[in-house]
Amino acid sequence: MDFLNLGWPEILFILVLAFIILGPSRITEVGRKLGESFRKLSRNAVFRDVVQTTDEIRNYPRKIINEAMLDQPLRLDERVMDSKAGEVKTADGGNAEDVEEVPPIPGP
Repeated sequence: MDFLNLGWPEILFILVLAFIILGPSRITEVGRKLGESFRKLSRNAVFRDVVQTTDEIRNYPRKIINEAMLDQPLRLDERVMDSKAGEVKTADGGNAEDVEEVPPIPGP
């Protein structure tokens, strides 16, 4: 779990450092004030809009990939070479002569 892009060791280090600097009496007071500030911030409509926009921006590349179906495996041509007869057949067993040939894409 990451909180503000910090791992558990960093969070633990910050808490120990705060306990040493502030002492046991003031750390509860500072914690209470920080909690109130975070609650006010999380209820703010502008902050929620910023978080929602950030999530949309973060998920935008995945949305594009899903819409373009780039995460699906590449399907090869469904025609299969019949090794005995030497003729090309489609995957459903029909002759490939009925299948329209696709011209190659010209290179740059």
